[in-house]
Amino acid sequence: MRVAAAGMILVAWVSVSGMAADPGGLPPWNAALDRVATDEAHEAGRSRLVAAARAVAAKPIIRRAHRLEDVGRNRTWMDGRAHALEDAIRERFALAMSDHGAAGMLAEELPLLAAACRLTGDEALKARLVAQLEETAGWSPLQRPGWTLYHPGATLPDGGDGNWLATGSGVRAIADALELAPAGVIDEPLNGRLRALLENEVAGVVDDWRTARPWFVRDRNPVTNQWVLPTEGLIRGCLVLGVDDHRDAYELGVRNLLAALDSHGAAGEFEEGFGYASFTVTSMLHAARAMAAHGDRRGVDHPFLRNFPTWLTHHLQPGDMIVNCFDAGPARGAALAARPLFSLLVACTGSPVARWTLSRQLDGPSDDVAGLLARAAPPVDDGAAPPPFAAYERAARVNWRSSWRPDATGVWVRGGHPLDQHDHHDRGHVNFILDGRPLLIEAGTPSYSHPLMGSHFASGYGHNVLQLGLEEPRPVEAGTTFAPRGWQQLGVVAPLTVRRLNAAGGEVSLRVASGYDRLDEWRRDVTWDDREVCVRDEVRLAKGQADVILFRWHLGSNAAAEITPIAGGFRVGWDDAEMVIASPGRLVVTAIKAPDNTVNAATDDARPETFHTCVVIASAGPEARLDVDVRVGVR
Repeated sequence: MRVAAAGMILVAWVSVSGMAADPGGLPPWNAALDRVATDEAHEAGRSRLVAAARAVAAKPIIRRAHRLEDVGRNRTWMDGRAHALEDAIRERFALAMSDHGAAGMLAEELPLLAAACRLTGDEALKARLVAQLEETAGWSPLQRPGWTLYHPGATLPDGGDGNWLATGSGVRAIADALELAPAGVIDEPLNGRLRALLENEVAGVVDDWRTARPWFVRDRNPVTNQWVLPTEGLIRGCLVLGVDDHRDAYELGVRNLLAALDSHGAAGEFEEGFGYASFTVTSMLHAARAMAAHGDRRGVDHPFLRNFPTWLTHHLQPGDMIVNCFDAGPARGAALAARPLFSLLVACTGSPVARWTLSRQLDGPSDDVAGLLARAAPPVDDGAAPPPFAAYERAARVNWRSSWRPDATGVWVRGGHPLDQHDHHDRGHVNFILDGRPLLIEAGTPSYSHPLMGSHFASGYGHNVLQLGLEEPRPVEAGTTFAPRGWQQLGVVAPLTVRRLNAAGGEVSLRVASGYDRLDEWRRDVTWDDREVCVRDEVRLAKGQADVILFRWHLGSNAAAEITPIAGGFRVGWDDAEMVIASPGRLVVTAIKAPDNTVNAATDDARPETFHTCVVIASAGPEARLDVDVRVGVR
């Protein structure tokens, strides 16, 4: 782990609205905001931030729910999984999850309000900020117990399940508001209540690590966001209250943060994919930024954070799509949701790659504090662009696109790392976008409460992978829908061998020998250029075994597929695209409709218009081996 530089001085909080910064650190939010407060060059950015704050101020304040019937009211959130729970646990789970949702909104809204107050002095904005803080000061603890009660039959352990996501988001919201609000807006009684709340949060997180109360502490799992968010809360709370008075707690938080940073790839790979990276690294950056504002650069100088912008940028695929493996949700239109994170990366690390991505691939910085500061960063030219392709060992994936043009061609291939978690049964998945139009996709990820989440999205059914037999491969243990440690992998390790990866295309292969009953080996070779992708599959079952060998190919279209037998195989046509299938074995090729949350938005009632077409290639009967070649391109 990285250590602080010799002689580093940690400077404590000096007032409600002001903070001294070490000359070698980052300026605190308030000082950074003051630097751009009157500069005419940033008038447009300031106007956008103030407009966003006024939109927040026009909404009612968020009020904590104290009864089940209040969850979903007063801008709180009802987690859909609560509906399937027994009466004995439904309320506790719903209240705990509403805390997570409420704290997440506060982390976006309170800094906006405080920053707009600082920029404008507007009395209405001040009143709205204080009203929300007065309400929030009574939310102790920020995260109530019950977040582990998400499946029928769950029980809460003695002592509860510990601090969780609302801990980090809630402390961030309060700490940012205190840092940004102009002097005198938050009076001493309210300041005292907020500090008392933070004292309790710090003590609670420390006790969680002392007693190993939460599962992620017992298992020492720093990869998960569930480790990171309470850690952020601990660090931020100590910085507000004064590091000198909370030295041991602060150093515990820093050790936890460094363990989380060390758990990912040194090349910037985040182990859980684009979606959870956006959530978790945001928390890491807020903690690291606040540390650096006090002169402690152990977080912002970590190589993972320095390299992460390139890894994140490599998730941007042509046609307004992203690489959406793991639990990353949809692909189409999802990139814009990363604008706040790229803006935060610029504000915290100055990353040239993040600056280039914001200006060339997205719509510019976000309309928040980090976005305003990112707008003040020096512009970069196209020399800051990363190569449009990369192979990542820790993330077990190859990402490629022919150029950074929106109508380019893109491919990504998913392998499998021994330390993967929170993943889907997707080893070997191949994704293909031709001239900005998706041809091969995965099913994506809907809400965890979606009735088909386990069977049709997270399982092998939702990906372009092998299946043995007619029973859907599932990534979870029997009788469960979601596990505390994420979707439980089936022991599938699939290292990618990269034979060629350049501007013209690529050649990769992977071998899978586990995760399937009766499998000896499945080898997949993938070759592509900017016009087509070719996949060769060789499947060998264990000695004496035979079964139906099946592959699904999810198409990025709901159009009907026309299947035509040809010499040695089949041709499948849809729109102006085609798939040519060849095999020495006897095949049955069909087209079905599959639920989609990649190019469409899945609905709980499974509306047909949200589906996509899926081509199923299967052996005509039980076989011990099968070789299949598939080529996908335009007709």
